[in-house]
Amino acid sequence: MTVKEIFELRKQGKIEEAYEAIRPMYAVHQGKYTTLCMFWTANDILKKRIKEHQLDEAMKIFKALLRVLPNIDDKDGKALSSILCDAVTLDKKSKTFSMLDFVEQLQVEKLSDEDWKTIVAPAVAGTPSHPIPSVAQQLLTCAFHELQEQMYGDFMTKKAPLTHDEVLASCLKLLPLLQQAMRSNPRDKHNQRYMAVVYTVMGECEKAVGIYRQLLKRSRDSYLYAELAELTKDPGQKAALYCQAIQNQRQEKFRTGYRLELARLLIDRDKPRAAHELQKCVATRKALGYHISHDIEQMLQQAAGIQPTTDAEQQEFYRKLIAKYG
Repeated sequence: MTVKEIFELRKQGKIEEAYEAIRPMYAVHQGKYTTLCMFWTANDILKKRIKEHQLDEAMKIFKALLRVLPNIDDKDGKALSSILCDAVTLDKKSKTFSMLDFVEQLQVEKLSDEDWKTIVAPAVAGTPSHPIPSVAQQLLTCAFHELQEQMYGDFMTKKAPLTHDEVLASCLKLLPLLQQAMRSNPRDKHNQRYMAVVYTVMGECEKAVGIYRQLLKRSRDSYLYAELAELTKDPGQKAALYCQAIQNQRQEKFRTGYRLELARLLIDRDKPRAAHELQKCVATRKALGYHISHDIEQMLQQAAGIQPTTDAEQQEFYRKLIAKYG
């Protein structure tokens, strides 16, 4: 069977047959077209194995594709673009895939304009068309989420946070792609936020604060207030920022972390208001089936016997604190 015939099998949708046909040929001859055929047939199988939830085999094929990629005549960049899409899919499906390790190996200068181009999803079944971030932007977002998990741990999987040095090493893996993203779309609020987080880890907190303050002039995302609060030393300003984070987060389950931080600030100063935040935090965690952590238990003991403020009183407290420090 010739390479041309194997490509024809692929066109017919017979991807398993095409894959099995090219493997022995590639094992003895890695010519231009044999290598190209090996790459695309293996890529087909990778996607199929992911759909079949055979993720271990999918990971092996993906690693093999990375080894083959440098030997391909990829002038149009389609092979690399396909690898980028595969990486995004694997990140979503596999718990063992590390996007940070992948982007560390990535030669970001080889990414094409198409890789940074926003995708427009067509209208389907009454749903209007809508923009989807470019594949390169999706890579960056996946890598950033992995970085955050390393910074704060993962409550669901009980993963502990990594050390500062380990997180810093991960920032350096992420940085070339982030710098390229900033060149491609410097006004993007996500890119700016990612840069602020990296600056924070690198100890350049003034630069991070400057980015957050600029972002908050045009956005009211709760996480921006909370991340700026982490960098703020003044207790009053810090508390006001957590109040704004709480107010700008609609879902109570995502407010619990902000409430907990506000309770920590208030527990020695204003126990009734601290008790209010703890009460809300505990109720939500119990409703979600989460355990009550040791530090929450300690604060509950400190607030034992204290009557929490009402919702109305707490809202008025938020308003006054934000007016004073906002």
